[in-house]
Amino acid sequence: MRNVVVILLIFLCSSFAESVTDKPYAPLNSRPLIGQQDCSGFNFGVFGDFRPLRRDRPYPSAYGQILDEMAAIRPSFVMSLGDAYYGYGGSFQRFKNEVDYFLSTIKPLSFPFFNIIGNHDVTDDKERDDYVRGRFGNSYGSFDFCGSHLIVLDSDEKGREGTISGDQLLWLEKDLAANDKATNIFIFLHRPLFSKIDPEFLNGKSFKDRAGRDALHSLFVRHKVKAVFAAHEHLFSDAINDGVRYIISGGGGAPLYSPPQDAGFFHYIIVSVKDRDMRLEVTSPYAIQIRTLFNNYGIEPRAEIEVVNTSNTGIQMNGIPVRMPRTDLGAYRVRAISLSARGETMEHDARINSVIDNGDGTSTLGVGTFCPQNGLLRITVEASL
Repeated sequence: MRNVVVILLIFLCSSFAESVTDKPYAPLNSRPLIGQQDCSGFNFGVFGDFRPLRRDRPYPSAYGQILDEMAAIRPSFVMSLGDAYYGYGGSFQRFKNEVDYFLSTIKPLSFPFFNIIGNHDVTDDKERDDYVRGRFGNSYGSFDFCGSHLIVLDSDEKGREGTISGDQLLWLEKDLAANDKATNIFIFLHRPLFSKIDPEFLNGKSFKDRAGRDALHSLFVRHKVKAVFAAHEHLFSDAINDGVRYIISGGGGAPLYSPPQDAGFFHYIIVSVKDRDMRLEVTSPYAIQIRTLFNNYGIEPRAEIEVVNTSNTGIQMNGIPVRMPRTDLGAYRVRAISLSARGETMEHDARINSVIDNGDGTSTLGVGTFCPQNGLLRITVEASL
């Protein structure tokens, strides 16, 4: 019996060694990835290419607004598709400062923030490349969430830019084979396989060559990958090739590559997953606006907030910030009412998802409710003191 147990343990250990845990991919802001009791549905945010115009310029305002809106929506996690700072040029110390500044922008977020390696993140300098990879951890890997398997790839490995090859490709083949039974498989990388600006591989600035692209695409088709998310090209694209959905989301704030009529616009995506179904909500920053009607400073036991959603899709929001006086009872009540253009009102389900003690006699609440498309919500929160 003892020998059977030992053999079983060896088998299990070898199984774990063969699993995705050999290369876990971790968020940069050290927020734990928390599972859900109800895993029938979840959502996550996606956007990329939010680096400044030049290394001596601040972050574009669109990036700050996207972070604010993501904080109010509070998805389960966010996947940044790379090019998080300018990177090129200047001194090495200046480069390290850029990395620190980027990390400071995501530190306040209450949910995990993953960042895929982009060309601006590692540049063409080996010292900078080594520094980033050493600081950020695994540049490719995978993790699981609610039955879905998420794979992050590094399309800017030194000397292999624009490809997934070598040890990384061997690992990917192994990882896909080990997770064939996942409810969904999502893949994230910086450079798109199917370029919008260079579909004929004339300059190799996105994916390097057709043969490598086609081999990788065939691998994704064979393993029934649900969707592949990329950036690098500063625009939006959504296309299906042989059953695999390929999405480019490079509108995080960096200079746009095309006019609005050709999908060049600032945006982020909320991906809603329910069992095997996936829905994209593509939203431009500033489509969600939150303003205080009364209080929201933690002084009075009642606050009124107005949330306006001018996008063409309804958005589930899970962390609308409301500051209230701290109460030991933890007794807060919330109500959300929408107001139509005709002045008609409708009550919506609303709840308090989180309470954070600010240490100064106030608490910041995270209010959850659904904000309809082209809608206006008035949220009232009251504290029992």
